[in-house]
Amino acid sequence: MIKNKKILFLLLLFSSVNIFSQNIIKDYIVEQGDTILLTEVPSIEIISFANNKERWRYQILKRKVLKVYLYAIYTKQKLEAMKNELDSISRKRKQKKHTKKVSKFLKEELGEELKELTRTEGNILVKLIYRETNISTYKLLKLYRGSVNAYFWQTMAKIYDNDLKQEYDPLNNREDMWIEHIINQAKLEGKL
Repeated sequence: MIKNKKILFLLLLFSSVNIFSQNIIKDYIVEQGDTILLTEVPSIEIISFANNKERWRYQILKRKVLKVYLYAIYTKQKLEAMKNELDSISRKRKQKKHTKKVSKFLKEELGEELKELTRTEGNILVKLIYRETNISTYKLLKLYRGSVNAYFWQTMAKIYDNDLKQEYDPLNNREDMWIEHIINQAKLEGKL
């Protein structure tokens, strides 16, 4: 009697697994005895860490990237809007006046928040602005505010261990690769 119950239990178990597995995999074909899955399988990125210290640095970087990424997106949107506005202004003098007005507005709106960023958060923000606009922060300043202004802010950045001329290179720079991974993961998880 006990043997029959075990066989019945195993039979029910295998039949339920078979029923559930048929509902999971829907699109496939069989060619020459091989089953080929036609459903799109999401990719998974795996990051390996050399040690726990590196994993800890990654977690700190993740917190900082998520904090400053919205500023980079905001900068991209403001630049696009300003380009459109400048295209409609014909005279150079009026364009310069307009960029000063936008600069003053941004300083009033974001100045206090950006002053609260740490040095590393500022460094990450410079990289993320390059990522979003494909132009270094130095070139943006030079383009819209002039060479003297760009030189002044580059000098100030150097005092605080930053570089407005730095570029974002996730293929050759490990920290930039981590930043790219953090942003992609956050978008997949719906955090951004």
